[in-house]
Order: sequence, then C-alpha cells, then structure tokens
Amino acid sequence: MSEIDRPESNVEEVVTRPPPPRQRRPGTFQPSGPPRLPRLNLGRLLVLLVVLAYPFYYWFIVRVEVNANQLLVLVNKTGRTLPADQEQYRDQIVLYPELVADVARQTGWSEEKVRNSYKGIRYEVLREGRYFFSPIWYERIKIDTTLIPESQFGVLIRKYGKPLPAGKTVATLPDERGPVAGTLPPGRHDLNRLAYEVQTFNKIIVPEGWTGVQTKLSGEGPTDPNDYVQPKGARGVQPGTLGPGTYFDLNPYEVRVDLVDVRSQRYDMLGDEAIEFPSNDGFTIRMEATVEWAVYADQVPALTVEVGDLEDVVTKVIRPYAMSLARIQGSKMTARDFIGARETFQRRIVADLRARCRDQGVLIKAVNVRELRPPEAVRSVIRERELADQTMTRYENEIAEAKAKAQLVEQEQLANQQQAVGDANRQVVSVTVDAQQTMAVAVTEANQRLDVAKLVLEAARRQAEAILSRGQADAKVVLFNYEAKAKPLQAAVSAFGDGYTYARYTFLQKMAPAIRSVLTNTEGPFADVIREFSDSGTKGAAK
Repeated sequence: MSEIDRPESNVEEVVTRPPPPRQRRPGTFQPSGPPRLPRLNLGRLLVLLVVLAYPFYYWFIVRVEVNANQLLVLVNKTGRTLPADQEQYRDQIVLYPELVADVARQTGWSEEKVRNSYKGIRYEVLREGRYFFSPIWYERIKIDTTLIPESQFGVLIRKYGKPLPAGKTVATLPDERGPVAGTLPPGRHDLNRLAYEVQTFNKIIVPEGWTGVQTKLSGEGPTDPNDYVQPKGARGVQPGTLGPGTYFDLNPYEVRVDLVDVRSQRYDMLGDEAIEFPSNDGFTIRMEATVEWAVYADQVPALTVEVGDLEDVVTKVIRPYAMSLARIQGSKMTARDFIGARETFQRRIVADLRARCRDQGVLIKAVNVRELRPPEAVRSVIRERELADQTMTRYENEIAEAKAKAQLVEQEQLANQQQAVGDANRQVVSVTVDAQQTMAVAVTEANQRLDVAKLVLEAARRQAEAILSRGQADAKVVLFNYEAKAKPLQAAVSAFGDGYTYARYTFLQKMAPAIRSVLTNTEGPFADVIREFSDSGTKGAAK
C-alpha cells in the first residue's frame, strides 16, 4: 500500500514528514533537485475540514446562552409564507396559538408541523438556559423579561390578531389585537415582547374621605342612553363606587376611575360672591352667608355625570338654588322686615335649600347667614323709625305701668283702711275688757307689792345701818395702818431735807451693788437717766 493510500489518521504525518530517499537503480538516471510531494485526495481533505469545523460551528455558532432575566424568541427564516389572500392571515407575523390551530385545521397538519413549516415569529419563549439553534434556519432574539414594580401594574397591548371592532376598546378574545382586558400584577412576567407590549401604570389609590366613580369604556352598549348611570357591566358610568384602598386590577383602557371628595365642603358667599335680591317693596337686599355641604356617597356616580366635579356642584347647584330661594323668600318681606330677621330668614333658606339639593345628591349640613343688609338710606330711616317706635312704646308701657301701680296702691290702701277700721273696732272692745280685767288684777297686785315693799324697806334700812357701822370701823383701821407706815417715811424724808434726795439715796443704794464698771461716755440711755437725776438734784437744791 502506497503512502497516499494510508488511513486518514496518518494523512498529517504523510504531509509533514519528508519522504525517504529513493534507491538508485543501477543504470538509471537520478535527477538532481528537491524531492516531490505526493498528491492528496481533495475529497478526503474536504471531509477532514468539515469534521474539524463542525464542533466549532456547533459550539460557537449554533449555541445560544440565555442569561438570568432573559428570554429567547425564535423567528423562522425559512418555510412557507402565510397566505395573504385570506383576511385572517393578512399582516400576521406572529405564529400565535389560534392562528397555528386554524392553519392546522385547514392543512390537516399537526400544530407542531405548522410552527416548523411557516415563516414568522414563534409565540413561545424559552427561559434561561443553553440552547442550540442554527442561525441558518432561525433568527435568535434575546429579550429581557418584563418586571413590574410593586407600586405599579401592567396592561398587555397585543400586537397580533384581528383589529378590534368599532366601539370596542379592549381585546376580550384571544385573537384580537389591541389592549387586553385585565391587568398584570407586580412581579416578573415571561412575555414575548415581539408579540406584546406592556404598559405600566401607577396603582390607583382612593384616600380616606374620597370615593372612586367607575366609567366602563368597553362592553355592551347602554340599555337607555338617556340614563346617567348604566347597569353594572354595561358601557358607561357604573352604579357602584370604590371605597378607600389600593387597586391594581383596573385596566385604564377598560375602566376610568374619577376620584370624588365626599368630605364636608365649605362655600363662602362673601364679598363679590354675596347674593343680592329685591325685597317686596323693591329695595335691594345683600346677603352674605356660608354653606357647609357634602355629597351623598351613594349618589356620587349620578351627580358626577349630571353635574360634574365639586366646583360644578357649587356653580350649578348650590349657588343657583341659594339665589332663587333668596329671591323667593325676599319677595315675601319688605326691606323693613329684614332688620333683625336674620334667624327667621336663615331657617327658611336652610329648609328650602336642603330639600332642593337633596334631589341633586347634595347634602346641605348648615347655612350660616352672616348678614342681611338693606340699603344704607333705607336702613337708617328704618332704624330711626324703629328707635322712635321703641321709645314711644317704652313710654306708653311706663305710663300704663304707672297707672296700674297707682290703681294697685289705691286698692291696697282702701283694703288696708277697711282692715284697720275693723281691727280698731275689735281692738276697742278687746282693750276695754282687757283694761278692766287688768285694772282689777293690778290693784290686787299693787296692794300685795305695797305690803312686801314695806317689809323690804325696813330690812334694808337695818342692813344699811349695819353696813355703815362696819365701813366706818374698817376705814379707821386702814387710816391707822397708813399713818403707821407714813410716819417713819416722813421722818426719813425730813432727815434728808426733801423727798427727791431721799429717793435718790434709795435708788443709788439699790443700784450700787449691781454696778461692775464705770461709764465714761456721757451719751446714751443710761447716761440720760443719771443726768436726769443729777439735773433734778441740782434743781431741787436750788429750790
């Protein structure tokens, strides 16, 4: 077997290794020069190249790595084209399940064979992993997964299928193109972004004190177009409302939500907003008031459609009714009647305004009429007239009261006089009888007291004589005692010459034992005492 006919595994060795030198035969000619290479089989070389290139092609060309949060979408490059003459296949580039099933019914093929035999975008997606698809037969497109944040929700926009019929805003059938009914919750969704578009919306929040009015944009037509609120499920404003909360399941293409404040509102008719109306006698009355109101929660849908938002409620319901009712009530009263009639007018306005607005779905909680003011000229005249009327009425009341008091005093005096005469007559009789009885008793008691007095007088006289004798004796004893005490003192005073010298001697005699030091200062209270005695002694000696 020659070197060229060796197995393929030794081809490289044959090519690279130089051939052994040929043996010269005797008598033959050996040309000089480099050795000649053997001829290779071209077919076997091509097989060798294919064998070596296929692993490279399979690993680096066919292999597709789908990373985390990615999806793989395949597009068939080869195969049949969907028939454009049929309406349901026209402009369709996505091989979605309904289309594949319809083609399978017409051709009698299996759905898998249809997916592999027609050009277009495959509906199915492949998640993370390693796949092998030849770029010759498929266009391989890697797309990101759809991630919806927690504070949002998603709405699918279908890119394939039949166009939506007129009057329909969302796709409810699987082969309809456009916004799809329903919503996508927050999180990850493995969607074919070549077949769908995802629009994200912020979650719908109905705060406390508010309510949500739902308007269905798609569905069956209204049963009565003249009704403001349609039956539940029909296209139009829905009867129910949304309470406070968070909503992720309301598709904006399917339902529109309008937030309405159901808390208490306040409307001030002050300044330029004040209401003016004519009185019964043709004068212009100016009324300033404050209305506290709210909307009935169960009538919000009808109110929103019929009237509008809260500003429309003020401009279309509350203010027009307030003006008309003020004119009606004002036509019943003269300008003079409005002076001091604020509370009465307020009660009438509140009752009428509350009844009228209740039918419109508006609750009138309170109306405070701050001022009812007729023209200044009329008001001053009316005020002066009323002041004069009040003064005259006060005087008349005072006169009537004085007359009544005079009559009452006169009647009281007559009654007292009659009573005094009767009492006097009764007292005369009673006093006469009592006087006679008293006189008899008094005479008897006087005689008795006279006898007793005589006895008491005699006893008193004797007792006085005894007391006088005892007093004289006691006085003499006292006199003798004082004389006994006075004589030694008189003798001592006579010995010293006068009473001051004796008193000074007595003072110094009692004070000398208590003196511990001699005062050198002639000032002070104690020195004043010594000086007083010294001066008195000098004066006494001078005398």
